[in-house]
Amino acid sequence: MDPLPQFWRTARAGMVTAWGWSTQSTEEALAVANERLANSLKAIRAGLPRDKRGSYGWAPPREETLRELRDDDGTLTAIVSRNRYGADVIGTDRLLIADVDVPRDRPVARSLFRLFGGKKGKSEDDGPKARALRLIQDFATTHPSLGVRAYETFAGFRVIVTGSGLEPRSAEAVALFEQLGTDQIYVHLCRKYNTCRARLTPKPWRCGLSAPTWGWPPTSDDERQQMSQWLSEYSAATEQYATCRLAGTFGPPAAPAEAQLIDLHDRATRTADAHLPLA
Repeated sequence: MDPLPQFWRTARAGMVTAWGWSTQSTEEALAVANERLANSLKAIRAGLPRDKRGSYGWAPPREETLRELRDDDGTLTAIVSRNRYGADVIGTDRLLIADVDVPRDRPVARSLFRLFGGKKGKSEDDGPKARALRLIQDFATTHPSLGVRAYETFAGFRVIVTGSGLEPRSAEAVALFEQLGTDQIYVHLCRKYNTCRARLTPKPWRCGLSAPTWGWPPTSDDERQQMSQWLSEYSAATEQYATCRLAGTFGPPAAPAEAQLIDLHDRATRTADAHLPLA
């Protein structure tokens, strides 16, 4: 996978602004910004909608890289970055990660108890999270060569699939996503960047904190100060929350390289802290 650009510049003409990026220099980032601005102005004059403006409409995530993980040979395998609303996320092309949203339901713990051997009760076994978890279990049964880890999240489930060897943008990976009922916007982003992403830390508004008003990179000392203050408040606000909890594991164990990423994910999301509310 490619590293995230660390150099960003803007080019402006009237009310139109274009960001440019580079992994090499601010000068290259400015050149990209000017090119994208020219393309944007040309498309606007032609009356094209935003999603038809070609290269102007595409950009890599404008996020601060917090950590990079590499193989022994130096190959980049994962990036931990801070997303637009301040949460830490991991991006990788070495695992398939599915984001499965379901309508809000009671905590899955009771449904898990009933699903895996407890006394059945229709009101809980037929809940949306219980049905989603059965779908994940069926998926694992249908693909016995794959490792499947199901995590309960605030809005549904996260599924980590190991042992596939598939690129996230591949048709085969997309087919697996569809079998799991993965959110379609998420699938689109996986294909767009050839990367699976998973949020590691809570969403701020679920912890009583507003989303940040600054963006990356900060453009002034005032923004840098706002960023530092917000991150301090965010760290304190998220202390009593987890991002997900393990709901079930199926299939063969992960290979060592995959297990390393899973361990990072589980520690960062506080998966083992089952007593904490999800956010």
